[in-house]
Amino acid sequence: MKYEYVTERGSLVRALSNLENSPYVFLDTETAGNRIRLFQLGNEESIFVIDLFDLPEAVELIRELISRKGIVGHNLKFDLKFMYPLEIIPYATFDTMIGSFLLGYERHSLSYVAERLLGYTLDKSLQLSDWSRTNLTKQQIEYAATDVLIVRELFAKMKERLNSIGGTDRGEELLNTRTARVFGLTNPVTIVEMAFVQEVAKLELSGIPVDEEEIERLSREFEKKLQRLIMDFYIKYRIDPMSPKQIGNFLTRRLGLSLPETQKGNLSTDDKTLAEFSHKREVGEILEIRRIKKALDKLKELSGYISKGRVYPDFKQIGAVTGRMSSSNPNVQNIPRDMRSLFKAEEGNLFVIADFSQIELRIAAEYVGDESMLRAFREGKDLHRYTASLVLEKPEEEISKEERQLAKAMNFGLIYGISARGLSEYARSSYGVNLELDAADVFRQKFFKFFHAFKEWHDRVKRELKENKEVTGTTLLGRSYRATTFTDAVNYPIQGTGADLLKLAVLMFDVEMRKKGLEGRVVNLVHDEIVVECPEDSAQEVKKALEHAMVQAGHIVLKNVPVEAESVVNERWVKG
Repeated sequence: MKYEYVTERGSLVRALSNLENSPYVFLDTETAGNRIRLFQLGNEESIFVIDLFDLPEAVELIRELISRKGIVGHNLKFDLKFMYPLEIIPYATFDTMIGSFLLGYERHSLSYVAERLLGYTLDKSLQLSDWSRTNLTKQQIEYAATDVLIVRELFAKMKERLNSIGGTDRGEELLNTRTARVFGLTNPVTIVEMAFVQEVAKLELSGIPVDEEEIERLSREFEKKLQRLIMDFYIKYRIDPMSPKQIGNFLTRRLGLSLPETQKGNLSTDDKTLAEFSHKREVGEILEIRRIKKALDKLKELSGYISKGRVYPDFKQIGAVTGRMSSSNPNVQNIPRDMRSLFKAEEGNLFVIADFSQIELRIAAEYVGDESMLRAFREGKDLHRYTASLVLEKPEEEISKEERQLAKAMNFGLIYGISARGLSEYARSSYGVNLELDAADVFRQKFFKFFHAFKEWHDRVKRELKENKEVTGTTLLGRSYRATTFTDAVNYPIQGTGADLLKLAVLMFDVEMRKKGLEGRVVNLVHDEIVVECPEDSAQEVKKALEHAMVQAGHIVLKNVPVEAESVVNERWVKG
């Protein structure tokens, strides 16, 4: 392998000049503590290992080069989080790890992907070696150069495979973006995901501000309340409410409830099972204890990660088959709505909180081509009120709040093909509506009579599963999926399209903010919701920019149904 170890300014200038004519460079870094030690840069002919300990002035020259180049690397989020504080911002990004996710590989480490695509076995033992030592060994320098060599070879093969992913009739506007032009990409989802790498790095660096005093106060309050509730329950019933086994025996033997069994043969006492019996006082007490326990666990999780008034979660860019993100350390995507007020913008700042209106139903209507639902959206109807009027055979203006809630359960449940029993349970557990099984069956039949394209879609999926044991396809924007169960087969294309849309909206928001010279940073993303922190005096302008970006993204992904975005400006992460 041919490479040059660069420790002198003359060699540095020659190395960077050598890279000038390439539209993109292959990049990796080796770090020591919170600093970059080595910058490995290469093109199709050369690889340079630049030592920043010997050449701290290289940062300025690398910054200038990278600002005009695309960069290709593996797990670029890691490198970008070291580069951004040095104001080294690439013109475009291509991440072979994200490519591995998009191609559906089982694992995504560089060594696995290299073996899968190139047949190479990589020795990664030097990855954890001491990169802060004054004189690096020859083996360390060769190791650093090898990673760039591997990424260079991976890129060509991976790009070809990504460009061959199933066709789509939308997203043509994305072919003229810098990411598509620099790397020669043609699949819209690949273009979005590669560009989004930079947004995830920024998201992690931004963190999200929290009200530390309120978290501490609530933690003390919930701790006392939980201890009191557990003790009161034990005194009354002489069982430990935190023991699933004791709870199972208590509910079946003393209350006479019929509980299903788990696959291991134990009595099922999870929240979903117990919700069916929540009208029983004892069950209600158990569920309240669990609610307080979950809230306390979330408070403890948050408090364990606070640094200078903010938490800095890890975000997995593709955290599910659908393309949805996930977060951890702490998880800020599963915050209960009644706890979101714990997130408070820094002094002088406000949150802009936006989400797409009924986006899952709009996507589903377009994906299956249900003309009744599409027409309702085009006419600006409240779909839940409209569905209730059809099924209950009442004028829309006479639909009550509870009837609208029932229609909500039908819309969000039946588009995914749940049974009458499933609808009955879903209406009660998610929307507080008691729905008898017989009525659920009647409503289900009426729903599919009016929205018959969904029934036809479900039948097609079932036939394909029976014949092929799997269903394959793409989201509206071209993300591949493979499903082996009915539930997955009807969920993946809808939720996957939603993930595509959210990421595209964030990218377009970044463009809007730069175009208008506005300050602000995305601090959280939750499925169809975007949370931005910005200066108080520009919050209304940021709000308009965010809504505009979301609607424009909607126009690219959805062609037959209008997309609406709703947003509020608030000191805390609450929408009311």
